[in-house]
Amino acid sequence: MATLAGFASVVVDDRDTFANRERFPEAAQVHAAEYEEVFPRLGINETSYIVIVTRGHRDDMRVLELAIATPARYIAMIGSKRKVLNVIRELEKQGMARAAFERIHAPMGLDIGAISPEEIAISVTAEMIAVRRNAASNWRSLSMSVFAAEPERAVLSK
Repeated sequence: MATLAGFASVVVDDRDTFANRERFPEAAQVHAAEYEEVFPRLGINETSYIVIVTRGHRDDMRVLELAIATPARYIAMIGSKRKVLNVIRELEKQGMARAAFERIHAPMGLDIGAISPEEIAISVTAEMIAVRRNAASNWRSLSMSVFAAEPERAVLSK
Protein backbone atom coordinates (compact mmCIF):
# COMPACT_ATOMS: atom_id res chain seq x y z
CA MET A 1 0.00 0.00 0.00
CA ALA A 2 2.76 2.47 0.92
CA THR A 3 4.53 1.73 -2.34
CA LEU A 4 1.36 2.63 -4.27
CA ALA A 5 1.33 5.96 -2.41
CA GLY A 6 4.89 6.74 -3.50
CA PHE A 7 6.84 5.54 -0.49
CA ALA A 8 9.88 3.32 -1.13
CA SER A 9 9.46 0.31 1.15
CA VAL A 10 12.34 -1.35 2.97
CA VAL A 11 11.59 -4.58 4.81
CA VAL A 12 13.71 -5.69 7.76
CA ASP A 13 13.16 -8.88 9.74
CA ASP A 14 15.57 -11.16 11.53
CA ARG A 15 13.96 -14.19 9.85
CA ASP A 16 14.70 -14.92 6.20
CA THR A 17 11.44 -16.84 5.94
CA PHE A 18 9.67 -13.48 6.38
CA ALA A 19 12.12 -10.99 4.86
CA ASN A 20 12.52 -12.18 1.29
CA ARG A 21 11.74 -11.12 -2.27
CA GLU A 22 9.01 -13.72 -2.69
CA ARG A 23 6.96 -12.14 0.10
CA PHE A 24 7.87 -8.53 -0.75
CA PRO A 25 8.62 -8.26 -4.48
CA GLU A 26 7.68 -4.54 -4.53
CA ALA A 27 10.11 -3.55 -1.75
CA ALA A 28 13.06 -1.37 -2.67
CA GLN A 29 15.19 -3.36 -0.21
CA VAL A 30 14.75 -6.51 1.85
CA HIS A 31 17.06 -7.33 4.76
CA ALA A 32 17.06 -10.60 6.70
CA ALA A 33 19.35 -9.86 9.65
CA GLU A 34 19.32 -8.59 13.22
CA TYR A 35 17.71 -5.17 13.52
CA GLU A 36 20.74 -3.72 15.32
CA GLU A 37 22.95 -4.87 12.44
CA VAL A 38 20.75 -3.44 9.68
CA PHE A 39 19.58 -0.10 11.12
CA PRO A 40 22.94 1.72 10.89
CA ARG A 41 23.18 0.79 7.20
CA LEU A 42 19.72 2.05 6.21
CA GLY A 43 20.61 5.72 5.80
CA ILE A 44 17.56 6.92 7.73
CA ASN A 45 17.14 10.68 7.46
CA GLU A 46 14.58 13.48 7.94
CA THR A 47 12.51 12.21 5.01
CA SER A 48 12.34 8.60 6.23
CA TYR A 49 9.21 6.93 7.52
CA ILE A 50 9.53 3.97 9.90
CA VAL A 51 6.66 1.57 10.52
CA ILE A 52 7.31 -1.00 13.27
CA VAL A 53 5.44 -4.27 12.85
CA THR A 54 7.40 -7.11 14.44
CA ARG A 55 6.37 -10.44 15.90
CA GLY A 56 6.22 -9.31 19.51
CA HIS A 57 6.60 -6.68 22.21
CA ARG A 58 10.30 -7.31 22.82
CA ASP A 59 11.19 -6.91 19.15
CA ASP A 60 8.94 -3.84 18.90
CA MET A 61 10.84 -2.37 21.84
CA ARG A 62 14.22 -3.13 20.24
CA VAL A 63 13.22 -1.51 16.96
CA LEU A 64 11.50 1.47 18.62
CA GLU A 65 14.64 2.19 20.59
CA LEU A 66 16.66 2.17 17.36
CA ALA A 67 14.06 4.25 15.51
CA ILE A 68 13.88 6.98 18.16
CA ALA A 69 17.63 7.50 17.77
CA THR A 70 17.12 8.44 14.09
CA PRO A 71 15.98 11.72 12.57
CA ALA A 72 13.08 9.94 10.79
CA ARG A 73 10.11 12.17 10.03
CA TYR A 74 7.55 9.49 10.92
CA ILE A 75 7.89 6.64 13.40
CA ALA A 76 4.90 4.39 13.95
CA MET A 77 4.32 1.18 15.88
CA ILE A 78 1.46 -1.28 15.65
CA GLY A 79 -0.36 -2.43 18.76
CA SER A 80 -3.11 -1.68 21.20
CA LYS A 81 -2.91 1.41 23.39
CA ARG A 82 -2.18 -0.90 26.32
CA LYS A 83 0.74 -2.51 24.51
CA VAL A 84 2.10 0.86 23.40
CA LEU A 85 1.94 2.23 26.94
CA ASN A 86 3.69 -0.87 28.30
CA VAL A 87 6.50 -0.59 25.73
CA ILE A 88 6.95 3.12 26.45
CA ARG A 89 6.98 2.58 30.22
CA GLU A 90 9.59 -0.15 29.85
CA LEU A 91 11.83 2.07 27.74
CA GLU A 92 11.40 4.88 30.28
CA LYS A 93 12.56 2.49 33.01
CA GLN A 94 15.66 1.92 30.89
CA GLY A 95 16.33 5.66 30.94
CA MET A 96 14.71 6.92 27.75
CA ALA A 97 13.22 10.40 28.18
CA ARG A 98 9.44 10.89 27.83
CA ALA A 99 9.99 13.65 25.26
CA ALA A 100 11.57 11.11 22.89
CA PHE A 101 8.19 9.42 22.44
CA GLU A 102 6.15 12.48 21.50
CA ARG A 103 6.91 12.12 17.79
CA ILE A 104 5.77 8.50 17.70
CA HIS A 105 2.49 7.47 16.10
CA ALA A 106 1.39 4.52 18.20
CA PRO A 107 -0.95 2.85 17.86
CA MET A 108 -0.39 3.71 14.23
CA GLY A 109 -2.92 4.75 11.64
CA LEU A 110 -6.08 6.79 11.47
CA ASP A 111 -9.24 5.62 13.19
CA ILE A 112 -11.34 4.73 10.16
CA GLY A 113 -12.74 1.51 11.60
CA ALA A 114 -10.10 -0.63 9.88
CA ILE A 115 -10.23 -4.35 10.69
CA SER A 116 -8.55 -6.32 7.91
CA PRO A 117 -4.80 -6.11 7.24
CA GLU A 118 -5.56 -4.29 3.98
CA GLU A 119 -7.75 -1.72 5.73
CA ILE A 120 -5.11 -1.21 8.42
CA ALA A 121 -2.52 -0.66 5.67
CA ILE A 122 -4.75 2.04 4.17
CA SER A 123 -5.21 3.63 7.60
CA VAL A 124 -1.45 3.76 8.21
CA THR A 125 -0.67 4.95 4.70
CA ALA A 126 -3.26 7.73 5.09
CA GLU A 127 -1.51 8.89 8.26
CA MET A 128 1.85 8.80 6.47
CA ILE A 129 0.42 10.90 3.62
CA ALA A 130 -1.00 13.42 6.11
CA VAL A 131 2.46 13.80 7.65
CA ARG A 132 4.20 13.97 4.24
CA ARG A 133 1.81 16.63 2.94
CA ASN A 134 1.60 18.60 6.21
CA ALA A 135 -2.16 18.24 5.87
CA ALA A 136 -4.04 21.29 7.08
CA SER A 137 -7.12 19.22 7.89
CA ASN A 138 -7.88 18.04 11.39
CA TRP A 139 -6.48 14.57 10.62
CA ARG A 140 -4.87 14.29 14.06
CA SER A 141 -8.36 13.98 15.53
CA LEU A 142 -8.56 10.63 13.72
CA SER A 143 -5.11 9.51 14.82
CA MET A 144 -5.10 6.51 17.13
CA SER A 145 -1.74 7.50 18.64
CA VAL A 146 -1.54 7.90 22.41
CA PHE A 147 0.34 11.13 21.63
CA ALA A 148 -2.35 12.63 19.36
CA ALA A 149 -4.09 14.72 22.02
CA GLU A 150 -3.50 16.10 25.50
CA PRO A 151 -6.11 13.88 27.23
CA GLU A 152 -4.20 10.85 25.99
CA ARG A 153 -0.93 12.24 27.34
CA ALA A 154 -2.49 12.31 30.77
CA VAL A 155 -2.97 8.53 30.50
CA LEU A 156 0.79 8.12 30.08
CA SER A 157 1.58 9.80 33.35
CA LYS A 158 -0.40 7.26 35.37
